[in-house]
Amino acid sequence: MQRLVFLAAWLALFSTGALCQKVWGGQFSVKPSFSMQEQYNDNIFLTEKNRKTDYITRLIPAALLDYEAPLWKWDLAYSLDFRHFANNTVNDNFAQNINMQNSTQLLKKSLYIDASDTYTKASLSLTRNYSQQSIFLNQTDQNIFMIKPHFRLRPGSSITVDAGYSYQNIWYKNGLAVKKSVNSFYVEAKDELSPSLELSAGGFYLSDSNSIQDYDEIDFHANSRYSYSPGCDFFLTVGNDSYDLNRSGSSNDWSWDAGADRRFAAFTVRVETSSGTVENPTGLPDKVDSYGASIKTNSNRTPLSLGLSLNEYTDLATRELKDRSYGITGAVSHKFTKTFTGSANLTVQRLEDKVAGSYTNLIISGLALNYLLTRRVELSLDYQYIYSHSPLISMDRYMDDQVIAGITWEFGHMPGNGAPRL
Repeated sequence: MQRLVFLAAWLALFSTGALCQKVWGGQFSVKPSFSMQEQYNDNIFLTEKNRKTDYITRLIPAALLDYEAPLWKWDLAYSLDFRHFANNTVNDNFAQNINMQNSTQLLKKSLYIDASDTYTKASLSLTRNYSQQSIFLNQTDQNIFMIKPHFRLRPGSSITVDAGYSYQNIWYKNGLAVKKSVNSFYVEAKDELSPSLELSAGGFYLSDSNSIQDYDEIDFHANSRYSYSPGCDFFLTVGNDSYDLNRSGSSNDWSWDAGADRRFAAFTVRVETSSGTVENPTGLPDKVDSYGASIKTNSNRTPLSLGLSLNEYTDLATRELKDRSYGITGAVSHKFTKTFTGSANLTVQRLEDKVAGSYTNLIISGLALNYLLTRRVELSLDYQYIYSHSPLISMDRYMDDQVIAGITWEFGHMPGNGAPRL
C-alpha cells in the first residue's frame, strides 16, 4: 500500500507541476459489491491420512474504481477476504487482492508513463495451480509492482513505434520464494498493413537481480497476425533469446508463439504452440514449451468446450527437463432460464516430476448452480471433488470434497462528474 501512496503522489507531481500539465476534473465511477460464503471442506490440508474437516465462513467486500481525465486514467480493483474457520484448523485470517493500473500522458501523444501494482495469492508450484484446490495451501502472497515510462510515436499513418524503460519488483511473503527486481529497455515497431494483416518487430535488454543468481537477457523477435476471414486468425511470433547467467554461463534459445483460430458455424477451433520463460516463485524463470488444442461451441445457451495440453518445464540454468504435464479439460454450462444457470467442469492431468522420478495423476471435477435472485443479488452453490495419487510422492496422495454456498450483492455503479483537480 505504501507503493500506491508514493506512486499517486509522484504521478501527481509530474502531471500537475513538473511538466506544467493541467488535469481537470474527470469522470469517475465506483462499483462496490459484497459476498458471503459458507464452505464445507472434508480434507482442508489435502492429506492422505489424518484428514481434517472444517467449516469456513468468508466475508468479501470488494470495489471497482475507474477514474479518467484528459491526461490520465486509473483503474483499481480491490477485495478483502476474511476467513473464519469454525473448527480452528487454521487461525482466522485476511487475504487481500489489489489490481491497480495507471496510464498518464506526460507529453501529448508522445510521452507516457504506465504503472501497475498487483497483490494476490500465487501458487508455489508451476505445474499445478493450487488456488484451484485450496484457499491457502501451497500458496504465498505475491506483489508485482511495475513502472514504465515510454515514447509512443506514429511516423506513418499505419506505423507505431513504442520504446522505453521498465522497472519491475516481484515480492513474495513466503521465505521459500525468491524476490526479484527486473530492469529492462525495449523497442517495438508495428505496421498495420491492412485491416487483415499486421506485422511487428522489436527487442529488449533485461537485467534480473535475485538471491539465486543474477542474469541478463537480450531478445529479438518478429510478429505477424493475419485474419483470413471473419473469426479466422493466424498468428506467429519468432524470437531469439540470449541468456548470460553469472554462475552458469551463457546460452542461446529460440522462442515462439504460433497458432490459428478457425470459426465454423457451430464451433470454433484453436491450435497453439509456444516456447518461452515464465515466472517461477521458487527460483529462476523456467523455460516452458507448450502445445495445445481446443474446441468450443458457439451456442449462447449451452456452450461446451474441450481442450488438450502438453507442457514441458526446463531449468533455465542447467537446461535439464524438470517437469512435464499433459491432460484434458472440459466444461459445459446451460441456461435453464434467464436467471438460472448450471455448469460442470472436469480436468484430468498427469504430472511427471523428473527430479523425483515419479508422477501424479490429478482429477478435479466440479458442479455449480447460479440463480439471479434480483438484478443485483446472485445465489450460488458449488461442489468440487479432487483426487490426486502418486506412487512415490506421499504429499500428492489425497482426496477432497468441497461444498460452497454463497450470495453476492452488486450495488451498481456510482458515477461522478467534475471531480476535484488532481
